[in-house]
Amino acid sequence: MEHTITEDEAALYDRQIRLWGLEAQQRMRNASILVAGMRALSNEVCKNIVLAGVGSITILEHENITGQDLGAQFFLRETDLGRNRAEAAAENARLLNPRVKVFVDQEDITTKPDSFFTTFDIVCLTGCGPEQM
Repeated sequence: MEHTITEDEAALYDRQIRLWGLEAQQRMRNASILVAGMRALSNEVCKNIVLAGVGSITILEHENITGQDLGAQFFLRETDLGRNRAEAAAENARLLNPRVKVFVDQEDITTKPDSFFTTFDIVCLTGCGPEQM
């Protein structure tokens, strides 16, 4: 379902619209993006995607937070230890831009059928081996 940019969104994303145009921002506004694997790099990717104003982002990660994650992932806090990485990161991503729908999928990527990935406009994989790609 296509959604047009509102006046409020145009004001919020004014710099971006002036840089790459209203049509490009409109396409971003309607984009659905999957980020699979929540590691340090994907934290940065998620932050930039959410701040850019995409329509929705789904974070796919089945692993829980360990102490090693805390030094490399700015979305996570010490109080998040033991929680699912995607769930904890999503909470903070939502705070960056409440206009973006942030979804969480806690399943293992290896259990997903090929058809799952076709529901997204862009798929970003981090921490995956060649067999998963």
